[in-house]
Amino acid sequence: MTSPPLPSSASPRVSVVIPTRGRPHLLVSRALRTALGQTLRDIEVIVVVDGPDTPTLDALNAVTEADARVHVIALPHSVGGGEARNFGIRAARAEWIALLDDDDEWLPVKLEQQLAVAAQEGPRVIVACPWIERTPRGDTAMPPRRPEPGEPLGEYVLARRTASEKASGLVSSLLFTSRDLLLDVPFHPGLPKHQDWDWLLRAAARPGVHLAYSADVGAIWYYEEPRASVSRSLDWRFSLAWAQGHLRRGTMSDKAFAAFLNSHVSTAAQLKRDASAALPLLAAFARARPRAFEWVRFISGWLIPLERRRALRAGLERPLAFVRSRGAGRPSIPAHNDTAPAFPRRVALIDPLDTGHHTGYAAVLAAGLVAQGCQVQVIGSSQLVDAVHAQVPQVQTDVLPLYASGAEAYYKLSRRTREQVNIRFFRAALALARAQDADVVHLLYLDSYTQSFLIALASMKVRLGRIRVRATLHWLYFLRAYKSPPGHPLAEGFHRLIVGLLGALGVRIMVHSRALAAQLQSKVPGLAVDAVPYFAEPPRLSGEARTAARRARRADLGLPDTAIALLAFGGTRHDKGSDVAIRALAELPEAYHLLIVGPARSFDAQALVDLAQEHGVADRVHFRVEFVPDDEVEGYFVAADAVVLPYRRVFAGQSGPLLIAASLGVPVIASDVGVLTETVQAYDLGVLCAPEDATALAEALRQVPSLAPRTQTARFQVDHTPAQFTQSTLESYRAGRR
Repeated sequence: MTSPPLPSSASPRVSVVIPTRGRPHLLVSRALRTALGQTLRDIEVIVVVDGPDTPTLDALNAVTEADARVHVIALPHSVGGGEARNFGIRAARAEWIALLDDDDEWLPVKLEQQLAVAAQEGPRVIVACPWIERTPRGDTAMPPRRPEPGEPLGEYVLARRTASEKASGLVSSLLFTSRDLLLDVPFHPGLPKHQDWDWLLRAAARPGVHLAYSADVGAIWYYEEPRASVSRSLDWRFSLAWAQGHLRRGTMSDKAFAAFLNSHVSTAAQLKRDASAALPLLAAFARARPRAFEWVRFISGWLIPLERRRALRAGLERPLAFVRSRGAGRPSIPAHNDTAPAFPRRVALIDPLDTGHHTGYAAVLAAGLVAQGCQVQVIGSSQLVDAVHAQVPQVQTDVLPLYASGAEAYYKLSRRTREQVNIRFFRAALALARAQDADVVHLLYLDSYTQSFLIALASMKVRLGRIRVRATLHWLYFLRAYKSPPGHPLAEGFHRLIVGLLGALGVRIMVHSRALAAQLQSKVPGLAVDAVPYFAEPPRLSGEARTAARRARRADLGLPDTAIALLAFGGTRHDKGSDVAIRALAELPEAYHLLIVGPARSFDAQALVDLAQEHGVADRVHFRVEFVPDDEVEGYFVAADAVVLPYRRVFAGQSGPLLIAASLGVPVIASDVGVLTETVQAYDLGVLCAPEDATALAEALRQVPSLAPRTQTARFQVDHTPAQFTQSTLESYRAGRR
């Protein structure tokens, strides 16, 4: 089975080649998911199924139907991983190729960053990326260093410079290079092991071939997991013969050969308890003239069992790290790799709520932290932790429901009793984080819980010790500027006092807007506030797919071809002002149509229907008052000529529909309120108008036909990637109390 190629006019910028056999779940959940989730969308993904494999083909059928960028090559018989890659490389249409194993995963910016480096370095470059090495014993930030000028690639990949330094290692899932180089130096057919290193050694022998790195962590490489693996299934004799062949040809130096014998060949023989290997390996090792510390490694390997050596290394890790950090110019973690920091190692994410927004927020942050080398603990309801774990299987989860007897029963409690329930929840959550030695505790949703969180934190402060506490405020709900009618000054003062006391306990507050951060700091002097950009998912549709989706959605909604479609997305919540949009529509020509999409909330949908009839525009208001699945959301935005955000003055947070529109380049007409004003002006997203004024909104909407797709979409996307969201959050974690 081979899926048909895309038309030549849709030639991709990068081809991703994934060989696979017998691991459909890992293929789909890791490799394919993260390849298709790249910020660089103009790609093709070629999956080469190495021989008959019905379960894998069945799993791929669903993916190819959902995403035309995926192409499957099903080989009639198994040819091995190297030759399977060659099949994919020969079928690739892009100038650049990225390799990915079916059990590894990428971070969203990997291809985008590597393509930028490759474009500067030329067609003979091999671009790698920093990565996380994940084993059952934990995560390690890799590589330990960058190559030195003139250093042979084989020595950089395989050898150590000192006894305490790891070899850098490189595997195929990290590599990005030109199709021409891969055709010039194909993978060795039939080679059952060391395929990626074999290719690197042979490629490095060609004139002009050199190694470069992209900036940020780009991949997670899984090693020594309890599953079948070619890398662990072969004996030491094959590895020895392979290395000796490269030594004879001059593609592997003595230094690299000695290191490889220690780390792979001798280790394989020791694991098999094959004492007959000791003498031939000793002879081969001695001929390579190893350095003194390599002799120590070789001899200790045969005298001390592997598991005992691992235990000793674990015990020596801290003093070794200190020695490395004191070495002249040889830090244990290089400056470029500060995206995989020593601090924080463990982060506890707490959220008492579990609606779609909350689970998505927690999952994106958890995935980003895991990718940066952090161990993540998620604490909340079973719905929350299950949803996050499904998307980020590496997280540890602790079920702790706020609504122990259900949400309905919770909201029937008196306010005082609810406060007591909240306090018990936060005390228990903080205790769970402390029990797991968290470095940072992050409350993802402080908004409705400032008082109860303050009381819980104050009672736990001594027990928490040096744990840093962070909390995100999504809305500045307590400021009078965002109340209609304005609240009492004493009420605002009380809440400002509570937030100030949280700051006095060492809590740094995060908000998703520089303007809101400045407001909060002006109201609570001395409070530590960090502005963290809210993430916007990259567009799923492009080119012809976007045009087709626009046409299909407009037909589904019954929109005339000449209609000027205005989208009010996100439901019927009162503060979003759908009623204002209906009143404005009544002042506009008949070509204007309004789409109200999303679940019904505090406004009854029927009330809006009645309002449209009252103003004589019922035939021009199109309702989809229901939950919209994630994979359908983008279709509504591309169907619209503009997104209308007629929010009321009380709106005190970031707008999800605004982020989606900005990411897609769809013009917006928005109320001149808070974060809307800040974001629209910063990225020239459209037109602002006075809030809660239907006539002002109508005047702004008259400009829609003259508004072209926005031109600063790329800059907005760069500033609001999940990676940037994670990085800004990490910076807050690392910051002090003030």
